[in-house]
Amino acid sequence: MDYKDDIEKLKQLVKGLVLLHVEDNANLLEKGGHFFKKLFDKVYQAKNGREGLELFKKYHPDIIITDIQMPDVDGLKMAEAIRQIDKNVKIIITTAYDDKEYLLKTIDIGVVSYLRKPITIDALTNILYKVAQDIVDEKNKNIFNDYLYHIFNNQENLLFMINDEDVVLVNDYSLNFFGLNDLNEFREKFKNFGSLLLVHDTFLYEHDDIHYLQELKNNQGKLYNVKMIDKSNNPHHLLLKLTSIQEKEGFYLLSLNDITELNLLGLFDKKSLNRDKAFKDENSVLNLLRATKDNQAEIKIHNYYEGLSVTHSATVTAVSKEKVVLKTVYLQQKAIAFEKRVILTSELFPFDIESDDIKVIDFQNQSVEIAHCKMIKSTPTMRQHVTLTPDSNNKITLFYNEHKFDTEMHIMNLSIDAIKLSLNFLPAGLKKDDLVTINMVLHEDIKPTIIHTEAVVFRVIELKKSFELVLMFNADAGINKILVDYIAKRQLKLIREFKGLQYEE
Repeated sequence: MDYKDDIEKLKQLVKGLVLLHVEDNANLLEKGGHFFKKLFDKVYQAKNGREGLELFKKYHPDIIITDIQMPDVDGLKMAEAIRQIDKNVKIIITTAYDDKEYLLKTIDIGVVSYLRKPITIDALTNILYKVAQDIVDEKNKNIFNDYLYHIFNNQENLLFMINDEDVVLVNDYSLNFFGLNDLNEFREKFKNFGSLLLVHDTFLYEHDDIHYLQELKNNQGKLYNVKMIDKSNNPHHLLLKLTSIQEKEGFYLLSLNDITELNLLGLFDKKSLNRDKAFKDENSVLNLLRATKDNQAEIKIHNYYEGLSVTHSATVTAVSKEKVVLKTVYLQQKAIAFEKRVILTSELFPFDIESDDIKVIDFQNQSVEIAHCKMIKSTPTMRQHVTLTPDSNNKITLFYNEHKFDTEMHIMNLSIDAIKLSLNFLPAGLKKDDLVTINMVLHEDIKPTIIHTEAVVFRVIELKKSFELVLMFNADAGINKILVDYIAKRQLKLIREFKGLQYEE
């Protein structure tokens, strides 16, 4: 690069910066003045350390270039005095000597560079360029940090910065929430952030079985329900999320969104008198889904293809009384189209949410529009074992009181520990906890699977024109292995079938 180009580039970089030049050699002071005034808008000069210190106090320059050995007050003493006032100002030392003692002292003072006389234009230009670039970078960083702090302080969320468990920063919204003036008052009133979290069913709080901070660290970005009280001792329901601060080990940002106005606290309280009422209120469901949408929380959609569980992540993109719009993957959409219902789950929900009112399945936009959502206390997602619908090519015989029971029946679903049957009518006198015997012939392979075992009546469901019967197997180890093998084979077949749906129109 041409010398003049270097100077022009440096001139642009130092624009707005102030230089202090301290030199006891009158000739060097004059030459330096001519050079520096071509670069800097403001240049102040002094012939010794005493004058230099006075000029620094008066004008607060950004860069200081000073000789070491000067009468009255030398450059090092001046630099030490300046460091007591300003720890960040850039100080460049010039000297004609290689004295190790001086060099060590400049390191202690925090001098940014050391120039050996006679000084060349190239060396001086390079040092000034580096120092000026550092100043510009620091100013930009400060502007950015001030901007971030402004955002941090003006969020309408409770925000805390913590180092391990110590709160090191609190935004104004949080201070107002607790009726405090500053961070010192917060520290005096609260031991740490964990002490703010109150006991509530299924919520995150500190107790013997869980350390709140470790739980948050292990699940960064995950939303947790928490309960706090404000300055007036009113309970608040908030959603808490922890995010680590990059390049700051041990520092984390805690963000809490207050959703108290949605009136959901009662849903999570087993002792609440209004819990059943809220459970049946569709507005409560919609409020849960609104909180999920507003906090961009991920949920799960569950469907069943012949009993095979199909589950993928989803997000809520719109909520109104008329519709709820979900975004999910293509295979989940195919499962919804097959089953014509959805079950939504999230650790933010007190219960699973169900809808069998599927309005629109938009495969192109990967969205599903549903309506009439309701909370359900018991869902297939709670099953301990895989429960599948067997192939229609099966036979089943039921014996009760040592008599074969003749009626039309078919297997609705089957697991390794239970079976659900549909019957036209029941054996006379059959009731819960009665013992029955089952013979089954299931076809999933070349060789049929034959099962003969006792079972206990677990549930009898009476419908308008038929009955459903849930039986729990009293199976020995041999029969149990046969059931496990059959379920595994049936599951693989259903997986292949379901994956084939993606190619169907």
